[in-house]
Amino acid sequence: MPLKSFFNLAKEKQNLIIESAYNEFATNSYDKASIFLIAKKSGISRTSFYCYFKDKDDIYKYLVDKIMQPHILNLKSNDKSFSLFYFAQKMFDYFISFYDKKEKQFIVSMLKNMNPKNIRYFSNDLSKNSSNGPCGIIINTDNISIKTPYDIYIVSFTILCNMSFCLIEYFEDRITKDEAYVSFNRTLEILQNGVSLKGDNK
Repeated sequence: MPLKSFFNLAKEKQNLIIESAYNEFATNSYDKASIFLIAKKSGISRTSFYCYFKDKDDIYKYLVDKIMQPHILNLKSNDKSFSLFYFAQKMFDYFISFYDKKEKQFIVSMLKNMNPKNIRYFSNDLSKNSSNGPCGIIINTDNISIKTPYDIYIVSFTILCNMSFCLIEYFEDRITKDEAYVSFNRTLEILQNGVSLKGDNK
C-alpha cells in the first residue's frame, strides 16, 4: 500500500503517478519495469518516489489491488463467503471483460508475471480464509472435501495457473472467447469431480 504521504498529494498528481506506473508495467515485465521511468513520467524524482511507496513491489501490488478491488467489493456486497469454484468463475468472468478496455495490456502483463512467487501471494491469501489481504475472501468449505489451508492453497494455485494461461491465450488472440471459457470451465469440472474412478488406487 502507498505510504501516507502519497495520499497527501493532489489527486491529479496521485493519478499521474498511478497512470505512469500502469503504463510502465503494461509495456515491460515486472523485472524490467523501471522506478526511474515511472518517477520521470510522473514529474517526480526517484527519491520522491520512495516517499510514496516502499519499493517496486509495493506500487505493483497497489495497481493489482486497484484492478481487483471493485469486483471483490461487488461480490462481497452480495455474500460474505463463496465456494472456491464460484469465486474462480466470477474472477475469470471479470478479467475476461478487460479484452477491449484500456487496462487490457496491464492485465496481460500482470498475468504473465504470475510466476510462482506471485501465484503463491494470491493462493496463500485465499488459503488463509481471511477478510484481510488482496482478495479478502472467505472460502466456504462446507461442500468440498478439502478443508485445510494447505489444501485450499494447492487447488487455488492450480486454478490461478490455468486461469492465467487461458486469459493470455484469449487476450493475445490465439483462441476465441468461447474456447477460453471451455478450457477454463473444463479445468474447474475436473477439479470438482476428481480424476480417479472410485476404487482405482493402482
